[in-house]
Amino acid sequence: MKKLLILGIAALALTACTDTKVPFLSSKSNNTDSSSSSSSTGIFANLKEQLNGREFIIVTEGYNSKTSIGFKGDRVYGFSGINRYFGTYQISGGKFVFGEFGLTRMAGSESEMTLELKFLDILKNNKSVKLSGDTLTLTSTEGIELVFKDPKAAVTQSK
Repeated sequence: MKKLLILGIAALALTACTDTKVPFLSSKSNNTDSSSSSSSTGIFANLKEQLNGREFIIVTEGYNSKTSIGFKGDRVYGFSGINRYFGTYQISGGKFVFGEFGLTRMAGSESEMTLELKFLDILKNNKSVKLSGDTLTLTSTEGIELVFKDPKAAVTQSK
C-alpha cells in the first residue's frame, strides 16, 4: 500500500502542471447509458437540480480549508488540496457515480499529497450523499464522512 502511494505521488510530481485523465480515480462503473440516467429520476433528479451551479467548501477537520466540490450540469469540479479536479458525475442509488477525473499535476509535500489522494478516493468510493440546506455530506464505503458547506447559502441566510 505504501509503495503504491509513493508511486502515485512520484507520478504526480514528475508530470507537474499539466491536465491529464486519471483512470484509477474513475468510478467502477463508467456506464453512461440510459439505464444509469433512469435511476436519476424522482428524488435524485431533484438533488441534481439542487446541486447545479453550487460549490461547497469542506468543513471536515484535517483537510485543506480550500478543498471543494462544485457542480454544473453533469460536470463536477473542485480543489482537492493541491490540485484542481474535474469530470462528470451522475447520481445513482443515492450516491455519486463519477466518470474519469481530470487532474492538474501540481506537487506538494508528501503529507499533503497523501491527504489529497485520500480525499479523492473517498469521493470515488462514496456510498451515500445527502444535501440538507447549505450542507452536503458524503459518506464513504468505509463510513468516513466528508462534510461541505455552501458559503454563498450561509451569506444569503444571514441577510
